[in-house]
Amino acid sequence: MKRAMFIQRAKIGVGDALLYKLSDPVKVSDIETNTVIISAVTAPVFGEKVTMFPAKDDGTLMSFEAVAEKMGTLDHEEVLVDLGYEIM
Repeated sequence: MKRAMFIQRAKIGVGDALLYKLSDPVKVSDIETNTVIISAVTAPVFGEKVTMFPAKDDGTLMSFEAVAEKMGTLDHEEVLVDLGYEIM
């Protein structure tokens, strides 16, 4: 089973962002990482949205290209569960 562990709040300036460490890496473009930032925002145009971004272990964003996203929720864990991760 793939696992995800909450590390800390992240400071990326967009919504409520949390840093997670993953047991199995995720990949977007040419970036593969076991650390992600998941941001939850509400915007007038598209409503509630959770987006997962690749990050370094120190919480620095590696790219603004989304690894995964989910509309209609502000629950950070939903996007992880959708990708098959168990929350620790």
